[in-house]
Amino acid sequence: MNILLDCAWCGDETVFEVNEADDELVCGACNTRTAFAPDPATTFALLYESARAA
Repeated sequence: MNILLDCAWCGDETVFEVNEADDELVCGACNTRTAFAPDPATTFALLYESARAA
């Protein structure tokens, strides 16, 4: 499954591939991998809270 998101690392609005086997999202532009959760609020926190902390 693919979804369109703003990448917190490269800043592009790009397609993320959801790799359900590994429970991760993969940015189509910069290939950054981050954890994926079925709950949208948790996925948002994993994407953007971890990027702010870095």
